[in-house]
Amino acid sequence: MTIQDYLLIRKIKAGDKQAFETLVQKHYQNIFSYCIRRTGNKVVATDLTQDIFLKLIKAIYSYKFTGKFKNFLFTIAVNTCNDYYKKNKYSYEDIDALQKADDSPQPIEQVIHNEQAINIKGKIDTLPDTQKDVIILYYYHDMKIKDISNITGVKLSTVKSRLKQGKKKLKKLLSEEDYLEE
Repeated sequence: MTIQDYLLIRKIKAGDKQAFETLVQKHYQNIFSYCIRRTGNKVVATDLTQDIFLKLIKAIYSYKFTGKFKNFLFTIAVNTCNDYYKKNKYSYEDIDALQKADDSPQPIEQVIHNEQAINIKGKIDTLPDTQKDVIILYYYHDMKIKDISNITGVKLSTVKSRLKQGKKKLKKLLSEEDYLEE
């Protein structure tokens, strides 16, 4: 845990509302990024991110100063996203796709990069949720396997296995696509 997080949490527990705002501002983008990668939908990700921080308000008073606060927050995020998918077993149409696209010209490199990112995101979405969580936390949030184990509540060996299986499936999906294009 960073000293800044420690001090903010102490202030929050003492009733300082501005400290909670500061904590949210510090971690909001990271949690929103996780939710957007997990759901692929900005509207749903925004709702889930708000829900995560509402749950944090309730949980912060019982937070013990052990381990990393970031792991505590991501545990709430992972569980909230998993609960969302349990309740909504069908997928929603991406509302963002219905909004008017930006017609400004983009450099070809950016267009290619965006298409590749969308393609990889689509492949990640086909993975089981357990593997998807590990892949997103490991690659997009640069988390260590030990931290992912703490966040997901599974053994270290299980996280390693899910990461290996997820990478293997992604590699196969991406190589199948290359094969089909030839």
